[in-house]
Amino acid sequence: MSQGTNRGNGRPSTLFDPSGEEYRSRYGDRYSTSDGASSGSAHPRRRKATHPHQSRDNPAASRYVNSDNGRSVLPGAYSRTTAADDRAAASSAGAASAPEGGARPERRGYANTAASRSAGVGAYSSRQRTSRPRAERSGASGARRGSSGGGSFHLPFVNLRFEPLTPSTLVGILVVVAIIGGGLFWWNTRSINIKLNGSATSVKVGSNLATIIKEKHVSTTSGNLITVGGNVLSEGEGYAYSASVNGTDIASDKLDDYRASDGDDLTIGDGADKYEDYDVEVVEEQPKLEMGGDAWGNITYISQWPRVGKREVRHGKVSGETADGDWIQETQNCVVTVHQIKPDDSSQKLIALTFDDGPAETYTEKYIEILNQYGIHATFFNLGENIKEYPELCKKIVESGNELMSHTHQHQQLTTLDASSLQSEFSNAFGLIESTAGVQTTSFRPPYGDFKESTWLKSGGLASLSVLWNLDSEDWRRAGSDSIVSKSTSGAFTGAIILMHDGGGDRSQDVEALPQIIETLQAEGYKFVTVGELMRSDSSIPADIASGYATMPEDCTWPTELAD
Repeated sequence: MSQGTNRGNGRPSTLFDPSGEEYRSRYGDRYSTSDGASSGSAHPRRRKATHPHQSRDNPAASRYVNSDNGRSVLPGAYSRTTAADDRAAASSAGAASAPEGGARPERRGYANTAASRSAGVGAYSSRQRTSRPRAERSGASGARRGSSGGGSFHLPFVNLRFEPLTPSTLVGILVVVAIIGGGLFWWNTRSINIKLNGSATSVKVGSNLATIIKEKHVSTTSGNLITVGGNVLSEGEGYAYSASVNGTDIASDKLDDYRASDGDDLTIGDGADKYEDYDVEVVEEQPKLEMGGDAWGNITYISQWPRVGKREVRHGKVSGETADGDWIQETQNCVVTVHQIKPDDSSQKLIALTFDDGPAETYTEKYIEILNQYGIHATFFNLGENIKEYPELCKKIVESGNELMSHTHQHQQLTTLDASSLQSEFSNAFGLIESTAGVQTTSFRPPYGDFKESTWLKSGGLASLSVLWNLDSEDWRRAGSDSIVSKSTSGAFTGAIILMHDGGGDRSQDVEALPQIIETLQAEGYKFVTVGELMRSDSSIPADIASGYATMPEDCTWPTELAD
């Protein structure tokens, strides 16, 4: 073993005798050397050589080849050989002289003679002639390069081979395509059965109206071209024909879209008139208030809220005429309905007790005690000014399970008020009921029962329900308790409303008469309910009205005039 010096750092390095046993025992015949015999060079010299599968004149095909046997390798890779390969190469090229004395040996991994390089190329060529067939080598080389060769696509673990179509295969494909194409052509051009103007016939599927008219010799007369006002501008220049399918008319501007389907019942007739071209102006129409319903009833309510209408006004471009066009949004009048409550179940005998002009300090609480004694409830129509004076009584009406509605604010005759004063009567009373008793209501009883169509118009939509009566106790006459009982019970019927008062003066006769009224009617099979409960027994009354709190929707506009 001899000492040398590492080229990079000048430090001593140990060089093995390549022919010694110590080298062979440690390394064996692992690598070939430049002269075919073992040496201290651990790596064979590399040189560029033309790739054996391509022309040597093509530089792009050059790859690194080991000098020992010419085997193609990638840069940085080394060919592994056997000792026999080394000796064969050395025998053909001749042994090279060993370095003299202390001369530095050749750098490891590089050949040091031209002879050994020739030997390496010769060894490679020899193996090429005796190894696998060229096509197989080419396929393997292609797999390493990730490219295709010989009709195959080579990737690691992939070997796809594309075979050319044979004439018989190509003919088969063309036959299938022809069959499919022919089937589609037949399907799209087949005859179907329809009924035309009442008679059975056949037409080609998908035929339009013009084709059917021509092929079936249907005679039609064209409509006229007319002005926006309906006057004839030109005869025969309207729509050529009209049509309906399965009983549904086809719009004139949609006639060209029709396509015949199997089983259609088609009717073709004369064409419609066509309007001249025109400009469109959109105008609004304000709603009006109208009365409806029964001739008389114990309630009157808003059954339809008013909405502004929108319609076209057409200005003819040829004639210069102006005429009304289509409605964009129909005008919706405010409809006030008079109705007599009729419970759906006529076998039920329902009746309602009502008290006006309260709350009153002396009598309201006594009425509540009597109602509690008999386990029934009634409806109280309170005045706003009295609620301000006796708020606790107002609360007690609701807390005891009775119903609370408005009798306006100051008990004025509403038909004599202007719109502003009338609306104040409503808003003040409704507001006090809500703030005092927590009840939201738009229901009221007009003082003296006086509320006309024109009064509704001035109300501004603040009120939704007016409650009158069927049986008037006439307690205001103070004719005695027997008279009050008689007036309140005689002629009673299911759905009726009884009028009494808990405010407005001395009501001691009412306090005496009330138990008798209750007992008399209960003995006749009547059940006492509130006005709200009575309305809910009649399904013809809208639910929001029956709740006592119906309000005008935001998209509505209150009318300013009465309907004709």
